Amino acid sequence: MIAAAWIILIVSVAAVVHCYVFYPLWWHLLGSRRPMRVRPASQDEKELPYVSVIVAGYNEAGCIARRVENLLQCDYPADRLEIIIASDGSDDGTARLAEQAAAGDARVRVLDFTQRRGKVHVLNEVCPQAQGSVLVLSDANVDFDSDTLRRLVPWFLDDKVACVCGKLIFRPREGEAHTQSEGFYWKLETWLKQHEGGRGVLLGANGANFALRRDLWTGCPPEIVVEDLFIPLRLLMDGWAVVFEPSALAYEELPPALSDEFGRRVRIGAGDYQILARCLALLHPANGLAAWVFFSHKVLRWLAPLFMLIGMLAVLVLILLGAFGSLVLGVVSLSLVFLTTAGFYSHRLPGPLGRLAAVCAYFASMNAALFLGFIRWLRGGQKTTWNRTRRA
Repeated sequence: MIAAAWIILIVSVAAVVHCYVFYPLWWHLLGSRRPMRVRPASQDEKELPYVSVIVAGYNEAGCIARRVENLLQCDYPADRLEIIIASDGSDDGTARLAEQAAAGDARVRVLDFTQRRGKVHVLNEVCPQAQGSVLVLSDANVDFDSDTLRRLVPWFLDDKVACVCGKLIFRPREGEAHTQSEGFYWKLETWLKQHEGGRGVLLGANGANFALRRDLWTGCPPEIVVEDLFIPLRLLMDGWAVVFEPSALAYEELPPALSDEFGRRVRIGAGDYQILARCLALLHPANGLAAWVFFSHKVLRWLAPLFMLIGMLAVLVLILLGAFGSLVLGVVSLSLVFLTTAGFYSHRLPGPLGRLAAVCAYFASMNAALFLGFIRWLRGGQKTTWNRTRRA
């Protein structure tokens, strides 16, 4: 019994440590030796493709006008740019405000859907209507740099590239501990995206800023929640390359508190398990590097909450059985619990201790949301509609 508990604990800890520590370390030590894909040279002005930027949103009255104005300021030929604003049953005047911001500009088309159905339903209806050979999918609460579109499109000169993800930068909120934690986590994610995307095996885009070939849009199953993950994984399973372009920038503000982000993470967690069930074929060794990256970066991370729960049960069993070393395990476990709990009040803790506690709290919150997402997925209770996260 004691031996079994130790084995379970070691496997559980190893799985969590691998996805958060060993896998990034692998890229640093070994993966960086793999040749990087090189972005093709920028096209001549006359050869730039027709681009359709699609923004689907629900009740985005607070930011939609700024978003339209931002897109109209993009440095891209006006005769090869289409901006589609799709309002998913908004009741706050989102469509009207978008039309006012467009001020009759022929590049902007506003679609006001009266029934609220969810983002995937909207994209499935709008994308086939788009005129561009390149689709750029984005959100209402972000801003592009003026040259973001020009940074994305050269990649499509490479016949093997199907999808390009730009870089999302979070605007910090000074003095808020969860902002520091999110920033640390997102820096790690961006670093991994650079390595994965540089080898054409980027697993997920971000809904704020990614592009794909229009002729490869086949729609998403209507129940899919995290379309910016499903689309790249489907393309990887079909043998296409998915890349990352760090100079194609989009900016987004973090929510004012960790609790404001929690509901969104539960929803995304349910969507992650939904996609795992559909994309297990990507784990086949025939997929090479993509299979290793999918297993290490996504599968183990999605299963991390379960490994942590199993590991805690193993620790409890070892303590109850009086196993050698169980006292140390108990002290370490209680210390982590205390530090995590303190992290939710880290603004009261000084210096490095407060930052460490905040990271522990963020990590716990992220995995708690994943676990609740897993429960929601098991129960089939995830809706395809969404509520916008509070941003101010």
